[in-house]
Amino acid sequence: MENLIPRIIKTPIIAMYHDDEHENLTIEVELPDVMNEHITLLMHENSYYIKAYSETVEYLGSFFLDGPVDPEKAIAVNNNGMLTIKVPYKGGFVCAKYVPIE
Repeated sequence: MENLIPRIIKTPIIAMYHDDEHENLTIEVELPDVMNEHITLLMHENSYYIKAYSETVEYLGSFFLDGPVDPEKAIAVNNNGMLTIKVPYKGGFVCAKYVPIE
């Protein structure tokens, strides 16, 4: 019988930011040692869900976005454990207001 190593469950480290024109959102998700076929990504207009695993770690998370996006136009690329998702905003990033720092 094979001795299975239990996977540790973790929330992935993420970074989200928009481009200078406020038209596109980029999401970077750290998934060390995870192969493409072990990534499940579901994107909605205002959130996304990710599940991914390597031999020893399972990454899980659901995250809200900072504005509505067009999930039909999302592009995701896994490059050496860094999953980069690019998706356009619906109507641009117009719901934000700058807040001065005192």
